[in-house]
Amino acid sequence: MKAFFPTNRQGIVIDVIVVACNLLIFPLFAARVGNLFNESFADNSQAFMTLAGVMLFILAGRLIGLYLKRFPLQARLADSADGSFPLVFFIFSVPLIILTAAFVMVLFSAISADVGLTDAGVGGAPKESRAVAYLGTLLIFVLTAAEGYLLYKLGKPLNDHEKEMRSRGIWIYSPVAELLADFGLFAYMMIWQVFYHQVAETLLLSPDGRPVPADMKIISIFFLAVSFILFYVAPRAVFLIEDRKYWGTWLLITLVFLSSIVRYWF
Repeated sequence: MKAFFPTNRQGIVIDVIVVACNLLIFPLFAARVGNLFNESFADNSQAFMTLAGVMLFILAGRLIGLYLKRFPLQARLADSADGSFPLVFFIFSVPLIILTAAFVMVLFSAISADVGLTDAGVGGAPKESRAVAYLGTLLIFVLTAAEGYLLYKLGKPLNDHEKEMRSRGIWIYSPVAELLADFGLFAYMMIWQVFYHQVAETLLLSPDGRPVPADMKIISIFFLAVSFILFYVAPRAVFLIEDRKYWGTWLLITLVFLSSIVRYWF
């Protein structure tokens, strides 16, 4: 009889932490952190720079995490046929990486004005520059391609050289390396959870702060479920390489979704 939960507990731990955050942490702090998003889109340049810096941090954590995760992951899957990456989740990852890279591009544009590469306009905002726009677009493409390549490599078995490195005990196969990888992947996922809760609040609460009428909840839940796949399941998909075939995994992911809407329901 196939086990209900995977023997590797990383995905389980992440789901349990997020359920706890949905029930205990986000009700207290999500609004404050979410204001950073709101102020950023309201032309608050300082808030936008702070948010762009956060996005640069989590993007770096994501890319480094994807790189480091492959080695211990594929070492465990050496004798398994389940090492392929579920491509459908990568498709959902594309909008997130493009949006994250766009924030980084804006940060690059602002820094270029600070160091004098481009002129600054009123209020310190960088003036439009064709060269900076081209470089920023190229940066978005490069970062998106980098994630796509790392995701592709994530599901590829170790080659002979990498197996020889493993036999020599290279540190990238160690638990410390995987812990660093998981931290970067988890930080990326949790920042997008803040954004997801902003979407949930918009869809499930009326402007006066009360839950939307019952006849609107079904429609709202449908669109929120799509947002949940985008902002939670897609970033978590790295761990689905190992645990997607277990019923317990999907039960916990369902509990994560339910825990994210319960405070907006009543």
